[in-house]
Amino acid sequence: MTIAESPATTLTPDVATLLEEFRAVFVPVAADFLEGRISANELRTRWKPFYTGVFREYDRTVERAWRASTGTDGTLETGSPLADPAHETPLKHFPVSVAQNNLDRLIEVLAIELGDRTVEDTERLERKIDFAHVVDSLDELMQSLAE
Repeated sequence: MTIAESPATTLTPDVATLLEEFRAVFVPVAADFLEGRISANELRTRWKPFYTGVFREYDRTVERAWRASTGTDGTLETGSPLADPAHETPLKHFPVSVAQNNLDRLIEVLAIELGDRTVEDTERLERKIDFAHVVDSLDELMQSLAE
């Protein structure tokens, strides 16, 4: 079943619930990783339930909202999104989806590089800095949309 075929429970992305779960579930995990208390593999293991659960539902809702406002069938379209007030909701929430997916990719890179080792063992300090920055910025972005 594709996202377009899945039952639409709502067309309004619930960023407040996403933020609440992110702070309750993932931010403590991120802190444990950054402070060297858990390995990169543990980080990935503890991230996945959030990513495949509450975030996936949020992401599907953003996709449904976009398809409902544009009438698209999910095929790739050329050009920039139309600056139409009807597209306001999905366009406001796309950055959260993109940032969450980018965070997932960064976690995968860290797990591949470090495995069962901690962030202190990385040869690329910028990954630790990037990870901390993405987590913090994503929190701020979701907070701004929840207000």
